[in-house]
Amino acid sequence: MGLSRWLLLCTTSLLCAASSLRAQVPPSVYDQVTAELDQHRYPEAEALLEAALNEHPQDGEALGLMGAILDAQKRFAEAEGFYQRAVRLSPGSFSLFNNFGNHYLAQGKQELARRAYSRVVQINPRDPNANLQLARLAIARKQGDQTLHYLGQLGDKEQATPEAQLLRAQALKLTGDSSAAERELLEALKEFPGDPRVAFSVGMLFAEWKRYEKAEEAFLQASLAAPKDFDVLYNLGLAALRARDLARAEQVFQAALKQRPDDVDCLLGLARVEEARGDAPQAATNLYHAQRLAPDRPEVLKFLAAVTQEMGLYSDSVSAYDKLLRLQPGDDVARRDRGYALARERKFTEAMAELSSYVRRNPHDPAGLYDLALAESWQHRDLAIQHLSEALALDRKMTSARLARAALLRQEGKFDAAINDLAAVLRSKHDNVKALDLLGDTYLSAGRTRDALAILSKASQLAPEDSLVWLHYSQALMRAGQQQSAQTVLDKFKTIRANEAGGRPQTSALGPPEQPAQQVADLRRLVADNPHDSYLKVQLGELLLSAGKTEEAVGLFREAANSAYLHECASALVEVEQYKAAMEFLNAALARDPENVQARLDLALAVFHEASAADALLELAKVTPDRRNGDYFLLRAQLLDSLGKTQEAAEALNRGFRASPTRTDLYFQAALFLLKHGQTQQAVSLLEKADQIVPGNPRLLLARAMSLEMLRQTDQALAILAQLESLSPTWYLPYEIHGIILSIHFKPAEASPFLQMAIALGASDAKAFYYLAFAIMRANAVDASKAETAEAQVAIDKAISLDPRDSYIQSLAGKIAYLEKDYPAALQHLHAALTLWPEMIEAHETLSATYRALGEKEKSAEELKTVLRIKQQNPTADESPPFPIGNLLFTVRPPSSSTSTPF
Repeated sequence: MGLSRWLLLCTTSLLCAASSLRAQVPPSVYDQVTAELDQHRYPEAEALLEAALNEHPQDGEALGLMGAILDAQKRFAEAEGFYQRAVRLSPGSFSLFNNFGNHYLAQGKQELARRAYSRVVQINPRDPNANLQLARLAIARKQGDQTLHYLGQLGDKEQATPEAQLLRAQALKLTGDSSAAERELLEALKEFPGDPRVAFSVGMLFAEWKRYEKAEEAFLQASLAAPKDFDVLYNLGLAALRARDLARAEQVFQAALKQRPDDVDCLLGLARVEEARGDAPQAATNLYHAQRLAPDRPEVLKFLAAVTQEMGLYSDSVSAYDKLLRLQPGDDVARRDRGYALARERKFTEAMAELSSYVRRNPHDPAGLYDLALAESWQHRDLAIQHLSEALALDRKMTSARLARAALLRQEGKFDAAINDLAAVLRSKHDNVKALDLLGDTYLSAGRTRDALAILSKASQLAPEDSLVWLHYSQALMRAGQQQSAQTVLDKFKTIRANEAGGRPQTSALGPPEQPAQQVADLRRLVADNPHDSYLKVQLGELLLSAGKTEEAVGLFREAANSAYLHECASALVEVEQYKAAMEFLNAALARDPENVQARLDLALAVFHEASAADALLELAKVTPDRRNGDYFLLRAQLLDSLGKTQEAAEALNRGFRASPTRTDLYFQAALFLLKHGQTQQAVSLLEKADQIVPGNPRLLLARAMSLEMLRQTDQALAILAQLESLSPTWYLPYEIHGIILSIHFKPAEASPFLQMAIALGASDAKAFYYLAFAIMRANAVDASKAETAEAQVAIDKAISLDPRDSYIQSLAGKIAYLEKDYPAALQHLHAALTLWPEMIEAHETLSATYRALGEKEKSAEELKTVLRIKQQNPTADESPPFPIGNLLFTVRPPSSSTSTPF
């Protein structure tokens, strides 16, 4: 009850009782006091009454009136004594007990107020104020029947008031008669159509009862009566939002914001509307604005964290959770969600620490177990599978956990178990595209090509714009030997991928889809709406770099460059080998902080590529001895090795290993150094260690697979490649290396689909086309058809155009020409091969056959003698093409930003 209204009740009650209590204080004094009260001049009224009470201390009416005056000034403790004296003197005054009840109600002492009002109705059962107050108190105690009892004691006129109607509606709701309760509210709206207070109160009750459509109607009626009332507009917007009337909610919140542009609650409401409409970037814009206005509002931070996570801006999400947890350190769900965002940002060590702690505190939360599995999946698939199983034991219907477990089981080679999980998902929802795609891919890995084709065909129909589904479908068609259909599907894949502008939605079994192109579009909007936000510009620049838009990215970095982001901009440029552009930011960063070791290392690396190793060593020497970490020594080893100082490089490399560096690019370079100097086992050991410190890095995994193949640990190499094909399904290199390894191990039929896929995904080096031709010819060595020979011819022609000085390519071109009876072309390619490598046995043998076909028997015999001589001189001569480590590993680049999660 508002204070002015409460005073009105107090004054009226006392004045009504004046005729029976005025025994001592003169009426003129009461008239003066009342006049002062009407003007809200409480000290003056108090002074007048105090003087009168000094003369007449036993006047009950005066004592009660003094209590009311003191209450008006919130001097409740002083008022208490006056009321106590008054009721002792006048125990039968219902007006006095009314004011006594109001006194307690103003202090929140509801039980004492109830007793006072109960005394009133004992004296006067039909007292309007006491019955209404008792009805309100009964509502607060959820006593519907009691409320109806007190309302029933009112007269007809009082029962017809809006206040009584609203209380009756609440009482009926409490007794379980919801229909009657709603009728009562609707009747109040009809009886008082022009009163915004009634409509507003009705709307609040409908909202409390979650009858949001009716609440919206009531608030709309209130807004028509009071169109400029901000509170009405705000609550109308909330009701419309909860009623999913998003158009009206947006319109109303916008109108409210015109009145108060910086109202945080309205910005939050509008953000919820935009998020519900799928416009996360605009929601984020309003949330950033709200956060600037109210940096310590937990609900703003929590919603901002969720929206940025939905957009894939995981660093923003983590930052919002950090701020939230500083305000609410006990918010366990926020800690869990922060751990999930860290995992999505690939900060796995920190994510596992956060989520493991959460799971220990909340062992029965399946969402926590699921999030922990995400963080563990890169390094500890066995633990991830275990935690996903625990999550499913708690919630058998948790589809995301079952999909994730299936993905991990597939990576572990446990195809039957993965298929069982996926079948369970599809039993509950037969059109789940993620499950269908993963099932098709699993069938393919298990050698069940026919089953894969059926599943992936269905998935492609359900998701005609999901490029990953079409990619897997084309792989299945290739494995089935349906080359023409596979090419058609591959063309579809390429079209979709091109439309995705450098990105694609990942059909990921764990977590939200990665959508690089969408993230770029979203961030563009955020930057446009927040032109002074440097952090957003840096994030957009990093995404643009991944999409190859270097010039635009550098422009954004220059706009955002300040002490907080200079090195971050530079590091992003170094990562994509834009060294010249990086130097601009690195020099600026070091001018601000000369002791920044990582910036100094990046600058040395950039100088190495843009100038010389000697200049880079001079730059590196600026790192003081006490700050020379593992990254420093690895980079120094690379620079020394490039100068031919092998021994010094090895010493620096060993010091770097002992310091456990964290830079993935330097690990990669260290592995190359070891391989270059024939220390393959040491390279594998280093890369295994790297996977523990910087887990899941695609380039390091590929380097390890290639190194294992050099050690003839082919099965392990192929297992890593299969993992990479799952993790980075549109990166061509794992497919290319996979196909090459199968080719040189005499599995040409298995090799061809991998090589074709690599070429479809962008492989453009001569080796990819050479090994494709090689695999086709090997698979059909006895009776190659014209179509197969023609396909091999196309591939080898492309290989020659890319590298005409490769003896293996020229030799194979000669063999294909020989089989096609194009003997002049055969002679040309074979002579070219032998010019490059005079003792190439295969070229001599094919040349002998070509001469024989031309009828030149002496030349044919001479070539065979040459073959015999070479074999006698080198009995172990191996004509199989070698694993092209020097041509591929040393040019490996990381995959594009479309690299997915482990699932």
